[in-house]
Amino acid sequence: MSSIATTSGQSSTIDELLAQLTLDEKAQLLGGVDTWNTFAVPRLGIPSLLLTDGPHGVRTVRDEGGSFDLGNSHPATSFPTSATVAHSWDPRHARRMGAAIALESRDLGVHVLLAPGVNIMRDPRCGRNFEYYSEDPLVSGAFGSAFVQGVQGEGVATSVKHFAANSNEDYRFVGDSVIDERALREIYLRAFERIVREAKPATVMCAYNRLNGTFCSDHRELLTGILRDEWGFDGVVMTDWGAMHDRVAALEAGCELDMPGGVEHNGAAIVSAVEHGRLAPEVLDEAVRRMLQLVERASGGAVTSAEPHDPVAHAALAREIATDSGVLLANDGTLPIDPAAAPGSLAVIGELFEKMRFQGAGSSLILPPQVVTPKDAFDRRGIAYTYARGYRTLTAERDAGLEREALASAAAAKTVLFFGGLDDFEESEGFDRSHLRLGDPQVALLRDLLDSGARVVLVLFAGAPVELPFAEELAAVLDLALPGMHGGEAAAALLFGEANPSGKLTETWIRTADDSSAAADYDRGVVARYAESIYVGYRFHDKAGTAVRYPFGHGLSYTSFEYRDLEVRVEGDRVSVAATIANIGDRDGSEVLQLYVRNNDGAVFKAEQELRAFTKVRVAAGAAERVAVEFELGDLSYWDVAEHDWVLEDGEYEIRLAASAADVRLAAPLVVDRGRTSRSPYPAAVDADYARPPIGIPESFPALVGRAVPAGDPSGRLTLETRFADARRSLIGRLLLGAVSGRVRKDFRVAQALPESAERDARLKNAHFVLRMMPSMSLRSMAMSSGGAMPYHLAAGLAEIDAGHPIRGIRRILRGPAKPPATTHVGAGPTERTES
Repeated sequence: MSSIATTSGQSSTIDELLAQLTLDEKAQLLGGVDTWNTFAVPRLGIPSLLLTDGPHGVRTVRDEGGSFDLGNSHPATSFPTSATVAHSWDPRHARRMGAAIALESRDLGVHVLLAPGVNIMRDPRCGRNFEYYSEDPLVSGAFGSAFVQGVQGEGVATSVKHFAANSNEDYRFVGDSVIDERALREIYLRAFERIVREAKPATVMCAYNRLNGTFCSDHRELLTGILRDEWGFDGVVMTDWGAMHDRVAALEAGCELDMPGGVEHNGAAIVSAVEHGRLAPEVLDEAVRRMLQLVERASGGAVTSAEPHDPVAHAALAREIATDSGVLLANDGTLPIDPAAAPGSLAVIGELFEKMRFQGAGSSLILPPQVVTPKDAFDRRGIAYTYARGYRTLTAERDAGLEREALASAAAAKTVLFFGGLDDFEESEGFDRSHLRLGDPQVALLRDLLDSGARVVLVLFAGAPVELPFAEELAAVLDLALPGMHGGEAAAALLFGEANPSGKLTETWIRTADDSSAAADYDRGVVARYAESIYVGYRFHDKAGTAVRYPFGHGLSYTSFEYRDLEVRVEGDRVSVAATIANIGDRDGSEVLQLYVRNNDGAVFKAEQELRAFTKVRVAAGAAERVAVEFELGDLSYWDVAEHDWVLEDGEYEIRLAASAADVRLAAPLVVDRGRTSRSPYPAAVDADYARPPIGIPESFPALVGRAVPAGDPSGRLTLETRFADARRSLIGRLLLGAVSGRVRKDFRVAQALPESAERDARLKNAHFVLRMMPSMSLRSMAMSSGGAMPYHLAAGLAEIDAGHPIRGIRRILRGPAKPPATTHVGAGPTERTES
């Protein structure tokens, strides 16, 4: 029988605790007491759990009151972001990184780390893509599983997020992701499934958005039918912060933990529903049981070591991962640079050289103990260079004086290193990019430098692809992505040949946003029509014939690799593939072997090819290594919407070993004869429209989805689910947005007035993040996330008034909140009931 070592030092079984808990206490245990802590029940010795952010480093706020403050955290190692570490194509890095973050979490008293994020990069404009791994579910699942195993192996629980189909930021609080069943299964759920089955995460975090009309927190098919009954998940489902829609419906759907705290309405709704027979006590007890199991697991779980973490070792690990994840996108031979080149031959331009952007902005913002910029790394090596700032970050204004200085510096140099990318005002959680362009000051200066005849190497810091209309004119392009606090060391090591680039892209770099597979309906409104279906990323571009900038899986090296001696064997239900990888250059290096399978030519529409396995191998100069990968034959199955199950089709497939999705080196046939004859489960119109990736929204899209597609609410009135930015006809909506934004603008101005420092930058990012996110919030999301600053009864009353029911709305506001559950304080003391 499971038991909890209570704060009193005694051990009680979960059944014993359940029997002793009051209805009020059960309701409390399923919610937060503040932003980061769950409720404790002191009289029974049930402790509180501390939950906090952590995809690329643990973020714990210093404020004892549990605020959300992004600019006031305890120092922690800032590792490369998820999008960056995935460029290594080595999931072992994710596992080691997860273990290191767990050690720091334990030192800070954290029980549940809110990571990893494994949502699919549906469109490169998504502001949060830097927190995700890939456009491909195989890559996302492999890295997510490794990260979870690393964290939980050190006794800290994880929360895999955001479940499911969270693909944008501008509409994340109210959006409806309309996705056909097959795309949902093959693309958007597959990474979650692998992690749940393989790594057994302690918790899963449900997303803000609706999925096919139902909010994820209320989605019984998603949270119980698929997650628990089908995949065997036995942990706790929690909301994203403020993602609760209907507290009682969520419990019935399988969502246990409501975060953050301070929403009296939700606890009162649970108590009232049980007392009036609208919620079965057994449903509540099962949710509480799961929460107590999490408390047991997270507060008393086994750990591998009781020693405090080693910050020097963690910094070295961050540097190692960043170096192994750098992607050499283009090179005409200019790189690597001779570090002993003649003085004056190397000009360095760009503010990001000395103010490196090493992480994204938003809830995962880390305050590291130390940052090593490229300038720091160059100076430590004694590199001779001239430096010109060239442009300023965090502004769209050009600086003519800085540009003249940069052009003069470049004129005297043999090679120009231009450090550029996106700043935190251009790319962040909380809002999406409207385009893929670099800032105008950088683009204008790069254009002038190239027109002057300078040999320019572009070094990029950005969490997602950017437009490079001048790519063919550049001598080389090195993408560091967001490399963590020692990214400057990684940049120097790669530029000067101390390390050989071996990273490869896990997302396709398109030429402009119009080339995106989701371009037809990305961020166009509350209803997001995933009309591209399974054709996401390279699956779209391969079959549509899109001219992309850099294909999925692309990355160059300072050496060359030859593939030979392909061997394919089918043994039972597994396909084993082996080949020899020879390093035919003069530098040691690592190659990422990518195994794609070209699909059969059957009656069901499919991508041209799909990634089925990968591995990274290190090969010494002049040497060769025999490399083997394998996959399950069942991995070739597609999701049949008539049978609601995976189906393997007979036919002729093709094994492809490749250096990228566009660079196939070896191929061999694979005949499948143990499946079934191909047949389509779709109407003829769907088959016709999806034989190739659709460019627009096909007329057959509703038939593909299997239901009518909602049009959204064009009224411009304020409801509980209306974005403030869309409440154009609502005086209340405009006033609310103005009041909240005005307060944040004040915080922004205060931060601007601070002396230049890492703390100033963090506070600026914090204020800008909130300022940009506010227009996307709704009355409901604000009520659920504001810690009581916007009580639910006030939000509901304002919506009634705006709907033309002023008396009803005023009465609801004056009536006040529902009677909350008894307040159980964190720490010792009796249980009390606090009247509202």
